[in-house]
Amino acid sequence: MKLNRLVTASRRKNRKRHFQAPSHIKRRLMSAPLSKELRQKYNVRSMPIRKDDEVQVSWMLKT
Repeated sequence: MKLNRLVTASRRKNRKRHFQAPSHIKRRLMSAPLSKELRQKYNVRSMPIRKDDEVQVSWMLKT
């Protein structure tokens, strides 16, 4: 069930907004959860990824 009337439920329109988003919105879309140690250090669950950040892939889709 859709809760917000101002946001469309259309897959096509959501994909368009995602790929045509300005850089300040894309920054928020490209955020990753932090490890337990960093979560306690910064008191934040996730942060936007920046250039030269080190990330660890914890899962992978099997094809």
